[in-house]
Order: sequence, then C-alpha cells, then structure tokens
Amino acid sequence: MGSDTLFPERLTRVSMASIAPRGPDRPCLVVIAGAELGKRVELQEDEVKIGRAEQSGLCINSDLVSRHHATVLNTEQGHFLRDEGSTNGTFLNDRRVAELERLSDGDQIRIGRTVIKYTRSPLEVGYLERVMELATHDALTGAFNKRRFDEAFPAEVARAGQGKTPLSLVLFDIDFFKRINDGFGHPAGDAVLREVTRIATACLAGGGLLARVGGEEFAVLLPVGLDGARYAAERMRTAIEGNKFVVDQKEVPVTISLGVAEAAGEGETPAKLYERADALLYESKHSGRNRVSF
Repeated sequence: MGSDTLFPERLTRVSMASIAPRGPDRPCLVVIAGAELGKRVELQEDEVKIGRAEQSGLCINSDLVSRHHATVLNTEQGHFLRDEGSTNGTFLNDRRVAELERLSDGDQIRIGRTVIKYTRSPLEVGYLERVMELATHDALTGAFNKRRFDEAFPAEVARAGQGKTPLSLVLFDIDFFKRINDGFGHPAGDAVLREVTRIATACLAGGGLLARVGGEEFAVLLPVGLDGARYAAERMRTAIEGNKFVVDQKEVPVTISLGVAEAAGEGETPAKLYERADALLYESKHSGRNRVSF
C-alpha cells in the first residue's frame, strides 16, 4: 500500500545547465529576514528605491517602513546607499546611515524588521534562494508553509486596507482525510496531500499564495474580490472531485470543503478575516462537505 501505487510515476529531467557556472556578476538585493522574505531585486537601473510605496523597486509593506525609505544608487564607482529622511532610519551593518554609504559585497541593510543583503555573487544568490525555498516551503507538498503564510497574511491585509488591491482568503481541507490514512496507510495519505496541492496550484494559474497551514488544511491568499475567489474555489473543488485517486487498484474518493471570505477594507485585521473564512469552512463541512461557502 505504498504511495508509489497511487499515481503514475513522473519522470523529472534535470538540465546540466542548471548546475553549470552562472554568468557574470549581477549585483542584487535579497531580503533575508522580515517582510517580503526571499524577494530579490537586480541592481540594473541607475537607482532602486526601497520603501512602502507600491511603485518602489523593492516594496516592503510594513508600518515600520516609510513610503520612500531609502535608495540604492548605481554609479561608475559602485553602489551607494542613501536614507531618504525615513522615520525609523536605515541601518548598514547595524550602523545608522547618516550620509551616502558605499556598499560592499555581503553588506546587510536593515529597515524596520526587514534585513536585506547586498551581494555581487551569482553563486550566493542561488544559495540564498535555495535556503529561502527550504525555509518557506512545506517539504512534503511543495506548497508554502505556515511560517510563510503567517508572514505574508498581515502584509496583504494591510495592503488591502490601504485600498490598493482587493484580497480574499480561501481556507480548505480534505474531507474525511483520517479515513484515507486509516484505510490505506500514511504513505497514501501523503500522496493525496501532494496531488491535492498540485491540482489546487494548477487551478490558481500562478495567481495567489497557496500554503499548507495544518495536517490536511490549506489557505489561499488571492488578490481578487469575492466573486473571483468564489470562482477559484469552485474550480479547485471540481478539479479535485473529478481527479481519479487510486490505491492498490481501488479508487479513493477525495473531495475538499472550502470557505471564502473577502477583506473588508480599512479596519480589517488578519484575525477577523481568518475567523470569517474559518467559520465558512466549518459551514461547508457541516452541511454536507465537498462544497464552497462564502
């Protein structure tokens, strides 16, 4: 009853180019802690602005960050960091920036609780990206993990509260998941989790953040209003219901129940939005399962 019997084996092709030495140095900024963890910006323009403003080259959505907080300047002499009169200051290697400061490979810029690394090494950029992937993704399913969701959720609610973008939260879990584990074994349950993640991700078509936030529980942040989120939720529900899950030549019915809530705008809090979506998920589960409540 191993997981290898659940779905057809997929062949993964590894390109040797992916492990070949990368091209010439491309100086960049990589967020290594705090809001926007893992975000990377290449320093190709004459200047890259850092701040809360959405048009910033490196946008950090945090109340501790000014709209136009700092700027990295690209000159013939190298890259320089300048504070733009920010409220909470800009720090370079834990020293407050008082004037134009030249950046050296490996320097760390701290803005609020966000730490940004300046690097010129493609190998280090690749290493940092891999570390961030391991730190922010669920090892079993490949979805974002709860830590990443907990970091992104408040920032997205704040952005929606400022009227910049709509935001909806979809919560779902796998119906009767314990029966799958008890009846077919945990390897089969793990395979179901992976396949449900794959299908749900495909339904989102690259839009939104899908995270595994519990054993068989998932959360999706979508930059759309309630109608768009309802459509995405129903698409996930029908795709998973229509998928054929087979264990030892026995078909296992797999369905999900979902709750969908839209951020109310100014005054909304992550806790309130999550509570509403969770109550709607509860409604779906206790009114027959395999349905979307909104």
